[in-house]
Amino acid sequence: MTASLRVRRRSVATTPHRRSVLPSGLRVVTQAMETARSVSVALFVPLGSRHEDDGRAGLSHLLEHLVFKGTRGHPEAGGVSQAVEGVGGSVNASTDRELTVFSAKVPAGRAEVALEAVSELALHPLLRSRDLTSEKPVIADEIRMYVDSPSDHIFTLFDELLYGRHPLGREIAGSIGSVRRATHEAVVGHWRCGYRTSSMVLAVAGAIDHDEVARTAAEWEVGGPATTYGRIGPVPRAAPAPDAAPPGALRVSRRRLSQGNLCLGMPGVSRDDPDRWALELLGAVLGDGMGSRLFMELRERRSLVYDVSTFAATYADAGTIGVHAGFDPDDADTVVGAILEQLDRIASEPVAPAELDRARAYTRGRLELRMEDSGAVAGWIGTGETLLPRILEVDEVIERLEAVTVDELRDVAQRLIRPDQARLAVLGPFSTRSRFERLLRA
Repeated sequence: MTASLRVRRRSVATTPHRRSVLPSGLRVVTQAMETARSVSVALFVPLGSRHEDDGRAGLSHLLEHLVFKGTRGHPEAGGVSQAVEGVGGSVNASTDRELTVFSAKVPAGRAEVALEAVSELALHPLLRSRDLTSEKPVIADEIRMYVDSPSDHIFTLFDELLYGRHPLGREIAGSIGSVRRATHEAVVGHWRCGYRTSSMVLAVAGAIDHDEVARTAAEWEVGGPATTYGRIGPVPRAAPAPDAAPPGALRVSRRRLSQGNLCLGMPGVSRDDPDRWALELLGAVLGDGMGSRLFMELRERRSLVYDVSTFAATYADAGTIGVHAGFDPDDADTVVGAILEQLDRIASEPVAPAELDRARAYTRGRLELRMEDSGAVAGWIGTGETLLPRILEVDEVIERLEAVTVDELRDVAQRLIRPDQARLAVLGPFSTRSRFERLLRA
């Protein structure tokens, strides 16, 4: 006789998150993780490429690079990185449409090193003119790297197709031209306007104590470069999302490549839209994982692609949902047609209960497994505090996913991801648009 193993499911991080607002306005959120052997720190700045007009395109990303060239406590390039790596940790930063995030991960017991690192980068950068000059070629090479990677560049082409000249349609790093034109005055002004503790969020997860984190952060002061350029201006505001390109919009970018790449998609939902949970499950049914419909049909049954998957993005007032695939250019018509067939099927036929159960388990499992990592937990609570009305607990998200019904899936699919709503961006050795125009009209 064998005994069954019964495990009560609960969040990996078993203690609730804690939140404090410091006198400086800095919001501190923490999540203690009982068995963690690491501490992850993330400082969220609500400033990204969406807050830039054409004349400032790429400044947020450029600034994210420039702070690593020297800070008040570590004036030499690489000094912050060496301090963190010297205790066995790592430090990084990233720029997105609506956020810039400075992060560090260190072994348990060295939280002070990670906290000092992110505060130095965000609050005490030197932003020297000579460093701007030396970093511009590096960022230009980074932009070239993305352009030279078809599987990356196709997403930029799709965003440009969907949102046009709006910042949501622009490469986050800007263009090589906009980077070269960036002035020292513009970079310093961008930092002075946007990097204020009153709008920042500090998120810390792992082997930590909330009160100790809050006491450390309470001593932080903003002290960047000298105020050479006059008064501090207003915090940059995000431009409202534009109307998306109409259904059937097409962009074909010709390049001599051995593989074609496409993004076929449509507008999605904003990050706090109640339909986001149904849309997330629809993405899992369609193309998230090796058991999804697109993977099974296009790769396993028909051998048309090596890589096919769904993608989604959510913003304050807009979103996207779509399919990415890489394929033999000779199979372009067949691949696009097969994707459109799957969109039509999911919009016109109810998803089988067993298939919905698989999608739910897959989505829930990925979330719970991710929450074993202190960096993921810090990212979760920090993003929630910065961008959402409140931080959602993992179990609450799971409950919302469990509540989605087959009828809700069909309603959302019929509204958002019908084939006649598709927009298509294609990159590869394609000389004409007509073949793709016919497919979109079919």
